[in-house]
Amino acid sequence: MRHSRWLYALALLLGACAALESQSEFSAGRQALLRGEPDNALAYFDRVARNDPGFVSDTVLPRRSVWTYVGRAHYNAGRYEAAGAAFEKALSHLGEDHVARLYLALTLLRPSAPSAPRNAFNLQEVTFALREGVEPKRVATLARDRGVAFDLTQETEKQLRTAGADNLLVNELKKLRYEGARQAKNTAARTAQGSKELTAALAALGDWLDDFIRNAPQGRFWDPGQEIRKQLQSVMKQTAARPSNWDTVISNAEWLGFHLEEESDRARRDESAERQRQHRR
Repeated sequence: MRHSRWLYALALLLGACAALESQSEFSAGRQALLRGEPDNALAYFDRVARNDPGFVSDTVLPRRSVWTYVGRAHYNAGRYEAAGAAFEKALSHLGEDHVARLYLALTLLRPSAPSAPRNAFNLQEVTFALREGVEPKRVATLARDRGVAFDLTQETEKQLRTAGADNLLVNELKKLRYEGARQAKNTAARTAQGSKELTAALAALGDWLDDFIRNAPQGRFWDPGQEIRKQLQSVMKQTAARPSNWDTVISNAEWLGFHLEEESDRARRDESAERQRQHRR
Protein backbone atom coordinates (compact mmCIF):
# COMPACT_ATOMS: atom_id res chain seq x y z
CA MET A 1 0.00 0.00 0.00
CA ARG A 2 2.77 2.41 0.98
CA HIS A 3 4.66 1.45 -2.17
CA SER A 4 1.61 2.29 -4.30
CA ARG A 5 1.19 5.64 -2.58
CA TRP A 6 4.86 6.42 -3.12
CA LEU A 7 4.57 5.60 -6.83
CA TYR A 8 1.45 7.73 -7.11
CA ALA A 9 3.18 10.66 -5.40
CA LEU A 10 6.19 10.25 -7.69
CA ALA A 11 3.95 10.22 -10.76
CA LEU A 12 2.27 13.42 -9.59
CA LEU A 13 5.65 15.06 -9.00
CA LEU A 14 6.97 14.05 -12.42
CA GLY A 15 3.78 15.25 -14.03
CA ALA A 16 4.06 18.62 -12.29
CA CYS A 17 7.70 18.98 -13.36
CA ALA A 18 6.79 18.17 -16.96
CA ALA A 19 3.95 20.71 -16.87
CA LEU A 20 6.28 23.41 -15.52
CA GLU A 21 8.84 22.64 -18.22
CA SER A 22 6.19 22.84 -20.94
CA GLN A 23 4.93 26.16 -19.56
CA SER A 24 8.48 27.53 -19.46
CA GLU A 25 9.16 26.42 -23.05
CA PHE A 26 5.82 27.86 -24.16
CA SER A 27 6.50 31.23 -22.50
CA ALA A 28 9.95 31.43 -24.11
CA GLY A 29 8.46 30.59 -27.51
CA ARG A 30 5.74 33.18 -27.12
CA GLN A 31 8.26 35.90 -26.27
CA ALA A 32 10.32 34.95 -29.33
CA LEU A 33 7.19 35.14 -31.47
CA LEU A 34 6.36 38.61 -30.15
CA ARG A 35 9.94 39.76 -30.83
CA GLY A 36 9.66 38.78 -34.50
CA GLU A 37 11.68 35.55 -34.30
CA PRO A 38 9.23 32.95 -35.69
CA ASP A 39 11.84 30.26 -36.32
CA ASN A 40 13.20 30.51 -32.77
CA ALA A 41 9.63 30.47 -31.49
CA LEU A 42 8.81 27.41 -33.55
CA ALA A 43 11.67 25.45 -31.96
CA TYR A 44 10.16 26.05 -28.50
CA PHE A 45 6.57 25.33 -29.57
CA ASP A 46 7.60 22.15 -31.39
CA ARG A 47 9.21 20.81 -28.21
CA VAL A 48 6.08 21.54 -26.19
CA ALA A 49 3.85 19.93 -28.84
CA ARG A 50 6.02 16.81 -28.99
CA ASN A 51 6.06 16.38 -25.21
CA ASP A 52 2.41 17.31 -24.66
CA PRO A 53 0.29 17.50 -27.86
CA GLY A 54 -2.74 18.56 -25.82
CA PHE A 55 -0.95 21.45 -24.06
CA VAL A 56 -3.13 24.50 -23.41
CA SER A 57 -1.60 27.42 -21.53
CA ASP A 58 -3.53 28.95 -18.62
CA THR A 59 -1.64 32.24 -18.96
CA VAL A 60 -3.15 33.40 -22.28
CA LEU A 61 -6.82 34.15 -22.97
CA PRO A 62 -8.91 33.13 -24.76
CA ARG A 63 -7.63 29.55 -24.33
CA ARG A 64 -5.68 28.19 -27.26
CA SER A 65 -3.69 25.09 -28.12
CA VAL A 66 0.08 24.97 -28.46
CA TRP A 67 -0.64 23.99 -32.08
CA THR A 68 -2.12 27.46 -32.57
CA TYR A 69 1.30 28.87 -31.73
CA VAL A 70 3.05 26.39 -34.02
CA GLY A 71 0.72 27.71 -36.72
CA ARG A 72 1.35 31.35 -35.76
CA ALA A 73 5.10 30.84 -36.08
CA HIS A 74 4.67 29.34 -39.56
CA TYR A 75 2.18 32.08 -40.49
CA ASN A 76 4.54 34.90 -39.50
CA ALA A 77 7.30 33.22 -41.50
CA GLY A 78 5.06 33.10 -44.59
CA ARG A 79 4.63 29.29 -44.60
CA TYR A 80 0.86 29.27 -44.96
CA GLU A 81 0.37 25.64 -45.90
CA ALA A 82 2.22 24.46 -42.79
CA ALA A 83 0.37 27.07 -40.74
CA GLY A 84 -3.02 25.84 -41.94
CA ALA A 85 -2.18 22.24 -41.03
CA ALA A 86 -1.17 23.34 -37.51
CA PHE A 87 -4.37 25.36 -37.02
CA GLU A 88 -6.46 22.36 -38.07
CA LYS A 89 -4.57 20.23 -35.55
CA ALA A 90 -5.20 22.89 -32.88
CA LEU A 91 -8.94 22.69 -33.52
CA SER A 92 -8.84 18.91 -33.30
CA HIS A 93 -7.36 19.23 -29.80
CA LEU A 94 -9.44 22.22 -28.68
CA GLY A 95 -12.63 22.82 -30.62
CA GLU A 96 -13.25 26.21 -28.97
CA ASP A 97 -9.83 27.54 -30.03
CA HIS A 98 -11.30 30.61 -31.73
CA VAL A 99 -7.89 32.15 -32.48
CA ALA A 100 -6.85 29.01 -34.36
CA ARG A 101 -10.05 29.24 -36.43
CA LEU A 102 -9.38 32.93 -37.12
CA TYR A 103 -5.92 32.23 -38.48
CA LEU A 104 -7.04 29.11 -40.34
CA ALA A 105 -9.47 31.37 -42.20
CA LEU A 106 -6.66 33.79 -43.03
CA THR A 107 -4.52 31.01 -44.52
CA LEU A 108 -7.45 30.12 -46.77
CA LEU A 109 -8.13 33.71 -47.80
CA ARG A 110 -4.56 34.76 -48.46
CA PRO A 111 -3.48 34.68 -52.10
CA SER A 112 -0.65 32.31 -52.90
CA ALA A 113 2.63 34.13 -52.30
CA PRO A 114 5.19 34.24 -55.11
CA SER A 115 8.02 31.77 -54.77
CA ALA A 116 10.98 33.20 -52.89
CA PRO A 117 14.60 32.59 -53.92
CA ARG A 118 16.38 29.83 -52.00
CA ASN A 119 18.55 32.26 -50.02
CA ALA A 120 15.79 34.83 -49.45
CA PHE A 121 15.76 36.83 -46.21
CA ASN A 122 13.42 35.47 -43.57
CA LEU A 123 11.81 37.62 -40.89
CA GLN A 124 14.22 36.54 -38.19
CA GLU A 125 17.27 37.48 -40.28
CA VAL A 126 15.87 40.94 -40.99
CA THR A 127 14.97 41.70 -37.35
CA PHE A 128 18.37 40.41 -36.22
CA ALA A 129 20.21 42.62 -38.73
CA LEU A 130 18.27 45.69 -37.61
CA ARG A 131 18.90 44.99 -33.93
CA GLU A 132 22.60 44.57 -34.69
CA GLY A 133 22.64 48.11 -36.07
CA VAL A 134 22.56 47.50 -39.83
CA GLU A 135 21.04 50.56 -41.48
CA PRO A 136 17.51 50.03 -42.84
CA LYS A 137 18.65 51.31 -46.24
CA ARG A 138 21.38 48.64 -46.35
CA VAL A 139 18.88 45.95 -45.31
CA ALA A 140 16.59 47.10 -48.14
CA THR A 141 19.45 46.76 -50.63
CA LEU A 142 20.26 43.26 -49.41
CA ALA A 143 16.58 42.33 -49.59
CA ARG A 144 16.40 43.50 -53.21
CA ASP A 145 19.38 41.29 -54.03
CA ARG A 146 18.20 38.19 -52.14
CA GLY A 147 14.41 38.52 -52.01
CA VAL A 148 12.23 37.97 -48.95
CA ALA A 149 10.44 34.86 -47.69
CA PHE A 150 7.71 36.41 -45.51
CA ASP A 151 4.77 38.79 -45.79
CA LEU A 152 4.21 41.98 -43.84
CA THR A 153 1.23 41.38 -41.60
CA GLN A 154 0.06 43.75 -38.87
CA GLU A 155 2.20 41.79 -36.43
CA THR A 156 5.39 41.40 -38.46
CA GLU A 157 5.41 45.06 -39.52
CA LYS A 158 5.21 46.17 -35.88
CA GLN A 159 8.02 43.78 -34.97
CA LEU A 160 10.21 45.15 -37.75
CA ARG A 161 9.55 48.75 -36.74
CA THR A 162 10.36 47.90 -33.12
CA ALA A 163 13.65 46.42 -34.34
CA GLY A 164 14.50 49.64 -36.23
CA ALA A 165 12.82 49.46 -39.66
CA ASP A 166 11.83 52.75 -41.27
CA ASN A 167 9.20 53.53 -43.93
CA LEU A 168 11.65 53.01 -46.79
CA LEU A 169 12.50 49.48 -45.67
CA VAL A 170 8.90 48.52 -44.86
CA ASN A 171 7.66 49.72 -48.24
CA GLU A 172 10.47 47.93 -50.05
CA LEU A 173 9.73 44.66 -48.27
CA LYS A 174 6.04 44.96 -49.15
CA LYS A 175 6.87 45.64 -52.78
CA LEU A 176 9.29 42.71 -53.02
CA ARG A 177 7.01 40.17 -51.40
CA TYR A 178 3.80 41.10 -53.15
CA GLU A 179 5.32 41.59 -56.58
CA GLY A 180 3.47 39.16 -58.76
CA ALA A 181 1.15 37.98 -55.96
CA ARG A 182 -1.76 39.88 -57.51
CA GLN A 183 -1.76 37.39 -60.37
CA ALA A 184 -2.26 34.48 -57.97
CA LYS A 185 -5.96 33.70 -57.58
CA ASN A 186 -7.64 31.83 -54.78
CA THR A 187 -10.14 29.27 -55.96
CA ALA A 188 -13.78 30.13 -55.32
CA ALA A 189 -14.15 27.09 -53.02
CA ARG A 190 -11.11 28.09 -50.94
CA THR A 191 -12.36 31.66 -50.58
CA ALA A 192 -15.84 30.47 -49.60
CA GLN A 193 -14.41 28.16 -46.95
CA GLY A 194 -12.16 30.93 -45.64
CA SER A 195 -15.12 33.31 -45.42
CA LYS A 196 -17.17 30.69 -43.56
CA GLU A 197 -14.37 29.97 -41.07
CA LEU A 198 -13.71 33.66 -40.51
CA THR A 199 -17.39 34.43 -39.87
CA ALA A 200 -17.56 31.58 -37.33
CA ALA A 201 -14.34 32.70 -35.61
CA LEU A 202 -15.42 36.34 -35.36
CA ALA A 203 -18.83 35.41 -33.93
CA ALA A 204 -17.27 33.05 -31.37
CA LEU A 205 -14.63 35.60 -30.35
CA GLY A 206 -17.28 38.28 -29.98
CA ASP A 207 -19.41 36.04 -27.75
CA TRP A 208 -16.39 35.02 -25.66
CA LEU A 209 -15.22 38.62 -25.24
CA ASP A 210 -18.66 39.92 -24.23
CA ASP A 211 -19.17 37.09 -21.75
CA PHE A 212 -15.68 37.38 -20.27
CA ILE A 213 -15.86 41.15 -19.83
CA ARG A 214 -19.35 40.91 -18.31
CA ASN A 215 -18.83 37.97 -15.96
CA ALA A 216 -15.16 37.27 -15.22
CA PRO A 217 -13.42 39.04 -12.28
CA GLN A 218 -10.62 40.03 -14.66
CA GLY A 219 -13.07 41.18 -17.34
CA ARG A 220 -13.02 44.84 -16.37
CA PHE A 221 -9.35 45.01 -17.34
CA TRP A 222 -10.04 43.76 -20.88
CA ASP A 223 -10.51 46.08 -23.86
CA PRO A 224 -11.37 49.15 -21.74
CA GLY A 225 -11.48 51.41 -24.81
CA GLN A 226 -13.51 48.85 -26.81
CA GLU A 227 -11.00 49.00 -29.68
CA ILE A 228 -10.98 45.22 -30.09
CA ARG A 229 -14.78 44.93 -30.02
CA LYS A 230 -15.17 47.76 -32.53
CA GLN A 231 -12.60 46.20 -34.86
CA LEU A 232 -14.31 42.82 -34.54
CA GLN A 233 -17.66 44.29 -35.58
CA SER A 234 -16.00 46.12 -38.46
CA VAL A 235 -14.36 42.94 -39.79
CA MET A 236 -17.67 41.08 -39.53
CA LYS A 237 -19.34 43.72 -41.73
CA GLN A 238 -16.43 43.69 -44.22
CA THR A 239 -16.55 39.90 -44.45
CA ALA A 240 -20.31 39.92 -45.08
CA ALA A 241 -20.05 42.57 -47.82
CA ARG A 242 -20.55 41.41 -51.41
CA PRO A 243 -18.11 41.59 -52.97
CA SER A 244 -15.70 41.57 -50.04
CA ASN A 245 -12.39 43.40 -50.20
CA TRP A 246 -10.29 40.48 -48.99
CA ASP A 247 -7.04 42.47 -48.71
CA THR A 248 -8.73 44.79 -46.20
CA VAL A 249 -10.46 41.92 -44.41
CA ILE A 250 -7.18 40.02 -44.00
CA SER A 251 -5.29 43.08 -42.74
CA ASN A 252 -7.97 43.98 -40.20
CA ALA A 253 -8.39 40.37 -39.03
CA GLU A 254 -4.63 40.15 -38.49
CA TRP A 255 -4.91 43.30 -36.36
CA LEU A 256 -7.46 41.44 -34.23
CA GLY A 257 -5.24 38.39 -33.81
CA PHE A 258 -2.23 40.47 -32.83
CA HIS A 259 -4.09 42.70 -30.37
CA LEU A 260 -5.84 39.76 -28.74
CA GLU A 261 -2.36 38.35 -28.09
CA GLU A 262 -1.20 41.62 -26.55
CA GLU A 263 -4.42 42.23 -24.60
CA SER A 264 -3.96 39.17 -22.42
CA ASP A 265 -0.61 40.51 -21.18
CA ARG A 266 -1.79 44.12 -20.90
CA ALA A 267 -4.88 43.17 -18.87
CA ARG A 268 -2.77 41.03 -16.53
CA ARG A 269 -0.36 43.95 -15.98
CA ASP A 270 -3.26 46.34 -15.25
CA GLU A 271 -4.84 43.86 -12.83
CA SER A 272 -1.52 43.42 -11.01
CA ALA A 273 -1.01 47.20 -10.80
CA GLU A 274 -4.52 47.60 -9.37
CA ARG A 275 -3.83 45.00 -6.68
CA GLN A 276 -0.60 46.76 -5.74
CA ARG A 277 -2.39 50.12 -5.45
CA GLN A 278 -5.03 48.59 -3.20
CA HIS A 279 -2.36 46.93 -1.07
CA ARG A 280 -0.62 50.27 -0.50
CA ARG A 281 -3.80 51.92 0.74
